[in-house]
Amino acid sequence: MTEEPLTPTGQPPVVPPTQPTVPPEQSVVPPSKPGTLPTQPSPGSRAGVVWTFTVVAVVVLIFLVVFMVQNQDRVTVNFLGFQGQLALGIAMLIASVAGALVVAIAGAVRIIQLRARARTAAKRLAKSGN
Repeated sequence: MTEEPLTPTGQPPVVPPTQPTVPPEQSVVPPSKPGTLPTQPSPGSRAGVVWTFTVVAVVVLIFLVVFMVQNQDRVTVNFLGFQGQLALGIAMLIASVAGALVVAIAGAVRIIQLRARARTAAKRLAKSGN
């Protein structure tokens, strides 16, 4: 006979009741791949996501304004033969926006390529299925 461990109060530990098992054919959750957890819908809403991104954008904007105010030294900027005087914060902001545009354009081109490939593959699959 084995003795059950006692809690600090001297009482046997409380064991929660076990859940009844449901046969797989009556299960509400679809079976998942071995080693993965079933996915559940996120409790958030689109409005919550928009609100979160708005708050993040406002915080980033505040940091940007502080950066530009603290970097008001005038610098000479040379670009493709053009020369001009500009506040350092503004020059860096323009450079970062230009870099972001280059990345966005490259991403858009890649998305267009992938969509074209998917469309071609879908047409090929539909044609071979007939």
